[in-house]
Amino acid sequence: MRMLQGRGSSPASREEEPVASRELREAPIFGRNVLQAFTSRACRAFRAAIAGGLAVLMCAAAVIPLKGAEAGQDLVRMVLDRPTLTTLEGRGFAFAALLGAPRAATLAELRSASPIYADLARWIADDVKALRAEMAANRRPLHEVTDENVGRIMDLRWLASPLASFRLIGVVNRTDRRDFTGFTDQPSCGEVRLIYRLAYRFQRGATTYASRLPVNINAVFDGPRGPDGACPDLARIWTPPPALSGSAEMAEWLAAGPLRGLSLRQIEVNAQVVRLPSGMETELGGQAIYLMRVFRIEGDHLVPKPLENTPDVARLSKDAALKARLVDYVRSHLPEIDRGVYQLPDAFLAEKALSFSTFGSARTANHPFASLFTSSDFAGLAYEQLSYVASPAGLIARLDDNTCTGCHQGAATAGFHLIGFDEPGTSPFNVVKVPVSPHLHADDARRRAYLSALAEGRTPETFRPLSMTPPADWSRPGLPAPGAAAATMACLLPQGETALRMSWRCGEGFACEAIAHNPRLPVGTGQCMPKRAAGIVSGMACLSGELVPGVAPYLDRFRIVRQINSPAPSASPSSYTCRPAKLGVPGGSAYRQCTEAERAFAGKGASGDQRPPEICAFVGGKAFDLCVATDNFAKCMSASVARGNRPACGEGRFCREDFMCQALPSNLAGAAAVAKDTGYCSPTYFVFQMRIDGHPDPERGVP
Repeated sequence: MRMLQGRGSSPASREEEPVASRELREAPIFGRNVLQAFTSRACRAFRAAIAGGLAVLMCAAAVIPLKGAEAGQDLVRMVLDRPTLTTLEGRGFAFAALLGAPRAATLAELRSASPIYADLARWIADDVKALRAEMAANRRPLHEVTDENVGRIMDLRWLASPLASFRLIGVVNRTDRRDFTGFTDQPSCGEVRLIYRLAYRFQRGATTYASRLPVNINAVFDGPRGPDGACPDLARIWTPPPALSGSAEMAEWLAAGPLRGLSLRQIEVNAQVVRLPSGMETELGGQAIYLMRVFRIEGDHLVPKPLENTPDVARLSKDAALKARLVDYVRSHLPEIDRGVYQLPDAFLAEKALSFSTFGSARTANHPFASLFTSSDFAGLAYEQLSYVASPAGLIARLDDNTCTGCHQGAATAGFHLIGFDEPGTSPFNVVKVPVSPHLHADDARRRAYLSALAEGRTPETFRPLSMTPPADWSRPGLPAPGAAAATMACLLPQGETALRMSWRCGEGFACEAIAHNPRLPVGTGQCMPKRAAGIVSGMACLSGELVPGVAPYLDRFRIVRQINSPAPSASPSSYTCRPAKLGVPGGSAYRQCTEAERAFAGKGASGDQRPPEICAFVGGKAFDLCVATDNFAKCMSASVARGNRPACGEGRFCREDFMCQALPSNLAGAAAVAKDTGYCSPTYFVFQMRIDGHPDPERGVP
């Protein structure tokens, strides 16, 4: 199966490379922009060369013969390659073209030319204004532009900015979504998703100002049916010709093949609309609020749709009869819920949701079923007959995970599952290294197996595990057992392991530890932390505590209970100290200064399992905060960061919750070799493009 991504690099001398590494370089893997698949010979060599579940999964899928295609040819699952996406925009798949205004180059032009987009901007603006008024009433005033230690809100002028547009960041083959649409009045042959992200770019003198902002729009399409109403041969449709080479040819094939004749089902919005800085939220390490909406197009305007499997907590809390009906529905649909494929009736669902970070996986507001029900509501059911859910607590956790808020704050990256690659010319201090979330990375193996089954004429496995589950081997028959969770990844606390069958544990040398405990959740989660002090790495959490609910979710507090590691009183190159959350590091951060050898990246060029655990990268500080406050980061960013150790990350190695993998500037002295395959974990809102505030003026840019 294929996941096409940008970031290709010049190959080394191939005569000197072993077969495994040579053909791995040519394979359709994360971080490569090529069109060849693994051969079985390469798979055998690669298995022998490298131990690791992901490598085995890639090989196992690649050698499966595909019906209607040349043996070994890959089905496309996801396209993230930047040149391919740019070419597709020119072929009629730009966001403006989808909304009937193909000539609109900016959002200012689009708002004037497209009544549908004008309506979308109005819906978002109304929601943001309502949230602003509510928070002001609760003594949380918000400002678009400020250098004070106060809350920040989305500047709505971005939605009509002459400097901005929504750029295509991904094409996603969701053939597996037919399992869900089959429960609706619009059954389909699966979905195709075009993901767009808000971005701006403008020039002032010799300086280019460019960044993305944390606003995604997901255009969801149904694939065309045949004249007889039957689904077409999806394996054939998504298998590119073997002679394709290069981004332009891939874009042409996509436009003429898998993307042809699509029917727009709905438009989904996921936007960061509020950010509360860490200096204001000193123990939470900051907060952010995300708006989630789904719309269908009716004529020249939008109509809100219920959010999939996301209950309306406010309405259900006031309507005992409706709440009882929801309990009855869950009780009578246990097998579907157990497998993770179901659709709650619209009568129970919300049309708008807000999700909250930091510690999003543990925030009660992101768990609507836990907010509504207790284990007693689902006691006495035949859990022994289920394959996955083992108790009432497990059932509530399963239901919460399938909500929009639960999914996008569980094993997500800053509220998103797809961020995409950056455009060329982006500031080197503002580049994302890993463009997908831990969940999307793990779920890709399931989608690969699903498409393989279709290609072979077999019935696909429809089961979905919890979104935070580590990658599993989906190549074998039956339900897969998840692998061990890596360092700092999500895990189930001991009392939660019995709530689900096929639960998982941390890898060798690690144990699950609660960083943000929430006693109101039926299944507690933590992070995989070293059992011994020798396993501590810069960037790991060093503080644990308990979430204390407020009268509104943005008034939640985090009560720090204890320091769990890094006892040194001050930073040094030889020992770890604990940096406080008020510096923008939720859960605190273990920190060790760089040695001179680490500053020069001595011996740090490995990748994969051989990647170093930490790397001398960049840390923020007061200069960084002052830079952001200028709304002119392009002028001051390079002078506002300092060197310091951070966790290393990259393909297959992710950062802990509230952190993300940022690219090392390739022009940093000595960094070229390591920057190719390795990035570093930054607190999410240290990455400039992941915060809604601090950008130039949406209308004037910078003076």
